[in-house]
Amino acid sequence: MKEASHILVVDDEKYICDLIQEMLVDEGYQITSAYDARQAFRFLENQSIDLVLTDLVMGEKSGVDVLNMTFKIQPETVVVMMTGQPTIENAVTVLKSGAYDYLMKPFSLENLKATIKRGLEKKKLRQENIHLKEAVSLYKISEAMGSTTKLDHLLNLILKMVIKELGGDMASILLLDDKSKRLRPKAFLGMSPDLLKNGFLAGTDPVSEWVVKNAKPRIFTPRETPFFNGEQRSMVKSLISYPLLAKGKVLGTLNLMRTYHPSPFTTGQLQSLSIIASKAASAIESSVLYENLREAYLSTLTALANAVEARDLYTRGHTERVWYMAESLATQMSWGEDKIQEVRMGSILHDIGKIGVPDSILNKRGPLNKEEFKIMKSHTTQGVAILEGIEFLKPTHPYVLYHHERYDGKGYPEGLKGEVIPMEGRLMAVVDTFDAITSERPYRKRGNLIKAINELKDNCGTQFDPFVVDIFLDAWEKKIIDRKRLVIKSNNNPIHLVTKS
Repeated sequence: MKEASHILVVDDEKYICDLIQEMLVDEGYQITSAYDARQAFRFLENQSIDLVLTDLVMGEKSGVDVLNMTFKIQPETVVVMMTGQPTIENAVTVLKSGAYDYLMKPFSLENLKATIKRGLEKKKLRQENIHLKEAVSLYKISEAMGSTTKLDHLLNLILKMVIKELGGDMASILLLDDKSKRLRPKAFLGMSPDLLKNGFLAGTDPVSEWVVKNAKPRIFTPRETPFFNGEQRSMVKSLISYPLLAKGKVLGTLNLMRTYHPSPFTTGQLQSLSIIASKAASAIESSVLYENLREAYLSTLTALANAVEARDLYTRGHTERVWYMAESLATQMSWGEDKIQEVRMGSILHDIGKIGVPDSILNKRGPLNKEEFKIMKSHTTQGVAILEGIEFLKPTHPYVLYHHERYDGKGYPEGLKGEVIPMEGRLMAVVDTFDAITSERPYRKRGNLIKAINELKDNCGTQFDPFVVDIFLDAWEKKIIDRKRLVIKSNNNPIHLVTKS
């Protein structure tokens, strides 16, 4: 059955309240009477009210005070003012304050019923418009969450959207740690340092524990003393905490707070957050699975890169030194964190194709013959073939395929020339050659760092891109590249991919 609309009648004359209740007895409304403004405030704080019918003049507190408090506590409620002393000034004042209509005592039953009906229809229409806007907002949120798999970016995106769409001031996401089985703060937006320093919503607080234990959402208010200490009660006006559930398992909590906004969250907003939380939980689960798969791929490929170095007795540590130099130059060129992550992966994997080169060629003492050199050159194309089909490693392909191309077009595998060679390949060619000169090889002794610098200068514009050489020399002169990191060691540790700077 449809729930009856709840009307609060406020008048300091009891017989007026009784008369209105009698007039509306057959209309199917739920009627509550309050005989002063303070009693009305208590009803508004504890019950959901659809329409307030209040007298204008009532002792210490007026009908305008009731109107203001109504909009503060339940902003969607319709307010109709009554008065036995009508003036144009009074009518203008209350209508400007936001009252829906103005009834002059005595009023007829028909006039009262018609005013209430119009007021409730207006509220219904307003709610339908809000629901439509929320539906559009939820669609936008869903689309946005589907556009990224990066967990940090995803969590911040969710927080920005719930604050914007549901009118919060602060938001946070806590995720459950699989090992410790405890909630850990993962993302915050607008959170007050005063709240955070007291451990609020840190994972072991009463709010978080209740939501995780019960796997249910809840609107918390400052009056609920078991959940808030004194300082928190003075700062938090209203809080929704929603469990992030995927396949019946709690992944964490999504929390939205109001600290400046005067109105508490409504059950309608709780419902809207339920849709967001559901989509967020699915997106977080997918993101975590993607990260786990990504790490598994990287672990396997890094193990392969270590296996290559273990076979090549003369180039131990080559990959790590190349990685360090390439990352230093990328930073100098103001490449972003995402691009630098690609540099790290590309550097580690640039020689992965050597896994298919026989030991007899890889460690041959003396020059390679024509056929052997052909096999050695194939490590660029073989490397890309190994990585083919792994979508997130696609950005590493230029590092692997083009690090032996030359600026003058005399390199391999495709003989590309100048800026037709992707920048990733031109960057890798410089740092790879620099380390090759300073590394001992089966067919020659290693050169010193000065020799390697002179080699870059002498071959600038022929073998190497002048722009990349200039960046390298500038970083070298400013000691941005640490010489100690380039010292050849005989007992290098295996490569480890660092995912954060």
